[in-house]
Order: sequence, then structure tokens, then C-alpha cells
Amino acid sequence: MYNWMMTNKYFGGYLKDYLEGRGLSIKTKVVSVSMLWAVIAISAVFATEDIYVRTGLLAIAIVVTFHILRLKTKRDT
Repeated sequence: MYNWMMTNKYFGGYLKDYLEGRGLSIKTKVVSVSMLWAVIAISAVFATEDIYVRTGLLAIAIVVTFHILRLKTKRDT
């Protein structure tokens, strides 16, 4: 599974850059954070009515956003 993921033509390069500490491009950060918040929002609205689950989803989104934004920014070449 590891080898398949690392050689995948769609996201293998992103994984290698992340694991080797090279960071993410601005575009990748924007897309990642946007998709994260869209999926969290859809889940919070349509998948649950429980306030604790919604609060947990919000906390997860905040922590993951913080993590992504703290990653080194890779310049596009």
C-alpha cells in the first residue's frame, strides 16, 4: 500500500514532498484547506444534528487547518 501511494501519479508527489519536509505550494494549501472546510461543513449540516459531533468536527477542522498552514511553503518552479 505504501509503495502504491508513493508512486501514485495524482498524489504521490505531494506525499513525498510532505514526508521529506519540502512543504506544499500555496495552491495546494488553498485547495486543501478549502476542501477540508467544505467537507466538514457538509458533514456538520447534513450528517449530524448532535452539537457535540458538530463541535468535534469544528475542532478537527481548526487543528488540521493550523497544521496545513504551518507547513513550509514550497515555491512552484
